[in-house]
Amino acid sequence: MNDLVEGLTVAHAESLPRAIGEVMPLLRADTERLRFAAEIAVRLDLFEVAPFVTELATSTNDPDLLLAAATLCGNPAVHQSLRNRIASMVGSERTGLIPVDPATIPETAEEKYLYWQSWPGACSDDIPFPLSPVVVLDQGFNALRSLRLAISLDQAGAVVRRLVPESDIPMWFGSQTVVLCSPRTRTRVLSAYPKFPEARIIPDPLPEDDRKLGLLMRRINAVLPGPQKLRFNEFPVEISENLWDPEVFMAGVYNTKDVAFLSGSQRSPLDRLRLLDLLTPLTYDPIRWAFRDLVAFRTWSYLKSVSPRRVSTSVVPALAGFAGDSKAVKLGVTSEGAVLVDRGDGWANVETGQRPLGLEITDVDDAFRPFSYGDGKAPALPIVGPNTPLHPSVLHGTPHLKGHRISAKSLAALDRRNGRKAILSAYPELENVTFDDTVGVGYQLLSAS
Repeated sequence: MNDLVEGLTVAHAESLPRAIGEVMPLLRADTERLRFAAEIAVRLDLFEVAPFVTELATSTNDPDLLLAAATLCGNPAVHQSLRNRIASMVGSERTGLIPVDPATIPETAEEKYLYWQSWPGACSDDIPFPLSPVVVLDQGFNALRSLRLAISLDQAGAVVRRLVPESDIPMWFGSQTVVLCSPRTRTRVLSAYPKFPEARIIPDPLPEDDRKLGLLMRRINAVLPGPQKLRFNEFPVEISENLWDPEVFMAGVYNTKDVAFLSGSQRSPLDRLRLLDLLTPLTYDPIRWAFRDLVAFRTWSYLKSVSPRRVSTSVVPALAGFAGDSKAVKLGVTSEGAVLVDRGDGWANVETGQRPLGLEITDVDDAFRPFSYGDGKAPALPIVGPNTPLHPSVLHGTPHLKGHRISAKSLAALDRRNGRKAILSAYPELENVTFDDTVGVGYQLLSAS
């Protein structure tokens, strides 16, 4: 389903449900594709498609389409008259009634599972087997970002629900539910479900890039109960792996020029930190640094670029000495050198475990945004360019071409030799691949002082 969002604008995302609905009648003669279109609508909770699916289920007498229509009609934004129509069509068949009406009483084990999954808020917390996590998305958010997140959540095994700001609050809010919403919707949810844990209500805006998407997915995962977790194994490393996981945080091999360029700085401050024993390289002959050293040096540079006060060099050895944390959703630091992690339940000092009070904490992810310090300009990390990610576990952490194990430096070296012809001669599989920004990053790395 990732193809759905490729090249879409916000306006396209807003009109996508209706576009899918209007194309479905054209697929009437192709049952497989018609059912697939209905499945996409169900998995992304595109309730706007419900009238189209209902008409097709009526005219084709297709039980799969009827069940899809019933599932879509479980969203309170669907008009009551359409829900009544579906209930009339399914008759006494409980597997069709359950997604539409939470008052339906399940009898068989299959019906109970369907009921618990459809209406988590009507269930007790002692369900005998794990259910899929339910993530409710506030439709007051940006339509394109919401769609991207919905597709990623579906890939991770979650049931996606879309809550329209003006609609009723349904019985979705149970033990395996997480809500991403505005403060106004948060108030509405808590008014209907006062015992719903506030820790599972995430009020942050939806992310724009893959790195932030991965962070949000891990934050959702952190507040889900043990049996109901997301699956990350289907995602690219930029999303699936936590940069603060010890195996990732301590990976990577960079020379001094690379670290300086990726930190928006010069070699000399990095050399001084090494000579003062504040930053210890992986190896000395030649000098090579790990990803955590890059994070430490870049964060120190970032803090100096935004803070009017003096930033202690203790930030550098504190971050470089951090061993990583597989449960960390966010990593933070103070200008005095304290390192903190957020495992989904707020900041805690990595050394003492204490909750900070009154400290000004910088989220290290902020240091991954582009910034300028002195004459240097730090590129975004870990997405250095639109087609150029960086990940410590891929090619020792050097920027590379997205979807390929080809470094930016290699492409730039070939381009310097004989332009695009040399690149395609060495990598013919790149004939229809966009890599201009990767070549540009490669040139910057090769010319870094």
